Amino acid sequence: MKLFVSDIDGTLMDKSKQIRKEDIDAIRLAHQQGVQICLASGRMYEEIKVVIDMLAVPCYAICQNGATVVGLDGTVIGANKFQTDLALSVQQITAPADLVTVICSAEGNYVAVRTTETERVGQRFLTPLIVNNQVVLDISKGMPITKFSIYGEVPLLEQMLVTLDQHFGGRVTASFSDPDGIDVMPGGVDKGAAVESLMQLLGIRKEETACIGDSFNDLAMFRSCSRSFAMSHAHGAVLRTATHQADTVDQALNHLLAV
Repeated sequence: MKLFVSDIDGTLMDKSKQIRKEDIDAIRLAHQQGVQICLASGRMYEEIKVVIDMLAVPCYAICQNGATVVGLDGTVIGANKFQTDLALSVQQITAPADLVTVICSAEGNYVAVRTTETERVGQRFLTPLIVNNQVVLDISKGMPITKFSIYGEVPLLEQMLVTLDQHFGGRVTASFSDPDGIDVMPGGVDKGAAVESLMQLLGIRKEETACIGDSFNDLAMFRSCSRSFAMSHAHGAVLRTATHQADTVDQALNHLLAV
């Protein structure tokens, strides 16, 4: 048995939220040949399910950069969330007026207010952002938070990564997930840890795995898989971390099937 893990945005899906027919055909062929398919994304499951439906192939899902792992039947098989005090602290630090912070749970993606900028950011999601001006109060009452996504100008985001490291160290995992966005998860939660838990569950060895991605939040799963493919348009540091480079998902799948 083999496992193939694909990132979604910038890898399987383009900026227009379209998937190449060649990639869909390759995934379907791999599935027919017994390869287990997994989609790994910063998106929540309801969004990933939209992509699974487009593929028309049963897929495992690693959601919100590893916060949740979902089985072929839609059942949660692994979950992580912020402790309440830590979630409140992260929210306070990541909520300056010059950035857009999206607060994520397994049930939805929230913003505290609706602005022109939150409307712009919301267009990249596959399900609507939920406006909740009491979201901080809800967090204090135990609302389960799985991830924070922060969007803005790159220098501000780079400084935010430094600030998060200074305040929290290993208590959070933070990295760029979009050219203009960073994701913040609980410490130790990332795509790589989720891939490893799925490998263990399925009884699949590292040498039977391959993955593909295009951003810094994919590096952890690159390290967890025997063959890792960075999309050719990825940042140089991402390209150097992967064992291979590919222009498309079907190129990476063809390599896996040939082994």
